[in-house]
Amino acid sequence: MALLHDIQEALLDDKIGVGSVLLKLRVLASKLDADILEEWVHHETEGYPTDAWIPDYRIAQITYTGTFTDIAKQINNVSIPSHLIEKFAGKKWVTYEIRDGLPFIDSRLENNGKDGNFAIDSSNLKLILQDKIYVGMAIVEISNRIDTGAFTRIQHAVRAKTLDFALKLEKQVPAAAEISVGQTGGAITPTEQENVKNLTQQIFYGDVTNIHADYGSSVTLNVTKGDTSSLAKALEAAGFPSDEAKELAEIAGKEASQDEMKPLGTNVQEWLKDKLKGGAVDAWGIGKSVARELVIEALKQFYGLK
Repeated sequence: MALLHDIQEALLDDKIGVGSVLLKLRVLASKLDADILEEWVHHETEGYPTDAWIPDYRIAQITYTGTFTDIAKQINNVSIPSHLIEKFAGKKWVTYEIRDGLPFIDSRLENNGKDGNFAIDSSNLKLILQDKIYVGMAIVEISNRIDTGAFTRIQHAVRAKTLDFALKLEKQVPAAAEISVGQTGGAITPTEQENVKNLTQQIFYGDVTNIHADYGSSVTLNVTKGDTSSLAKALEAAGFPSDEAKELAEIAGKEASQDEMKPLGTNVQEWLKDKLKGGAVDAWGIGKSVARELVIEALKQFYGLK
C-alpha cells in the first residue's frame, strides 16, 4: 500500500494512536525532502523544546481554588479568578504549555482515561498571592487543576490537521501517492515541491505573517522596499547572524520581484535550503519553520508585495 494511503487509513481508525501515524508521516516527509514538515512531525512525536514556539492547541488553561483564613473564619476550596492570578503573578500561571510528544499523550490518555486531571507545582504562587486575593485573610492552601481533556484536544487537532494535509497532498502532489516504504515513487516537480511547502505552512503553522520566535514573543519586521541594507538589518534583528543576513540580502537584491504567493526566488530558495539542511539555522537558535517564515515575510516587504 502507498504510504500516503496507509496514513489516511490509519487516521480514520480511532484505535490507532496519533503518535504512531506521525512516524509514518515522518518517513513520507523525508522522502518528499520536506524539511519544514519533518520539523513539525519531529516536535509532535519527540516533544517541543522549552525554547521553541508551540501551536495554540497545545496551550491549556489552569484553574485554581484556595483555602483562606483569618482570626474569625476559614473558607475552603474557593475558586480564584484567573484574571487575578494573571494580574498578580503573570500569564505563565494561568496557561500551561503541553510540550510532550504524541506517544506520551496517547499513553497517558489510554492509562488514565479522558476524564481525569493533573496539576502543576503552585507552592510559590501561595507566596506571590499572599494578602492579595482576600485582604486580611491568609492563604492556607492553593490547589490547581488542568483537565486532561487538553490532551484529547491535541490528539483531535493533530489527527484533523494531518488528515487535511494527507488529502490535499494527494490532490496537489499526485506523485506523493506513489511513495511507499522502500520505494521513492515518481519524481516531484519544483511546482509540486512548492505545493508541499505551502500546504505544510498553511495547515500546520498558519499565516506566515504571524511570526513567533518562541511562546510569548513575536518578531516584527520592517523592511524598506528595494533596500538591501534595510533587509539585512531586519533579518539580523530577527536573529540571523550578520554575515548571513547580508549575504541573503545581496542574493535577494539580484533577483527580480517575485509573485506574492511565491516570494522566494530560485537563488534565495537554494541558499535557504543549504542553511536548513546544513544545520546552520539550528545553530542560530531560530528554528527551521520560523527561519522560513522570516525570510518569506521579509522578502514580501522587500519586493513590495504587501
